[in-house]
Amino acid sequence: MNIQTAPIGHNHPPLYDLDAFEALKARVQEIADAGGDWLDLGKIETEEKASKLNDFIGQSRKTWKDVDEARKAAKQPHLDAGREVDTAFKALADPIENLVKKLKKPLADFAAEQQRIIDEQKRKDREAAAKAAAEAEEARRAAEARNDVLAQAEAEKAAKEAARATKAAERPAKANIASATGGGRTMSTRTVYTAEIQSDGDARRAFGFLLADPDSREALVKEMERLATAARRRKDGPTVIPGITFNETQTVA
Repeated sequence: MNIQTAPIGHNHPPLYDLDAFEALKARVQEIADAGGDWLDLGKIETEEKASKLNDFIGQSRKTWKDVDEARKAAKQPHLDAGREVDTAFKALADPIENLVKKLKKPLADFAAEQQRIIDEQKRKDREAAAKAAAEAEEARRAAEARNDVLAQAEAEKAAKEAARATKAAERPAKANIASATGGGRTMSTRTVYTAEIQSDGDARRAFGFLLADPDSREALVKEMERLATAARRRKDGPTVIPGITFNETQTVA
């Protein structure tokens, strides 16, 4: 088993101690080669082999731990530098973010009022269209009753106009706030939903709905399995959970 590593760029200083890395690489190669021999051996049939394999697994774990600790040590200066950069720039960005949040409040209030006006006008338009449609139908019936073909044609024309007005009135409309200069984006009202469960009864009803919802079922089941597994593994955790089957796998630790 041969371990390959990506070459270090010529134009950049190394990001970690190359000598320490190469030493670890050599050790990992030794473990990998020995591990390959153990895998080739296949079945363990004697106590001696089992004990030796146990020791080798311990050595492998120790090597993994050494590599991981070296990784953390090599990475820490970069994490510290990254946090320092974040802190410096967040000191500039956070006040702007907070300012925008505060400025959006009066803009949202204005947009909400404009939306109320639009919705009210839409309501009036729907009522007017419904009234026009009813009047057109009444006129059509009256014209048909007296065999007035010209009046009947006018009534049918009015009915079509009322239908168009109804369609226009039912078309959704949002209050938009355009950019004064054209450089900004147009903003509009939107509704944001966040779920809240207020009682155990609500939780049960929501559970039933989500379990039946094809878009939610898989994620819900996986989350339940995760929670049930965590509960079972707790010290003094439940050995039985209604509806849950615990699969047992034998391993060594």
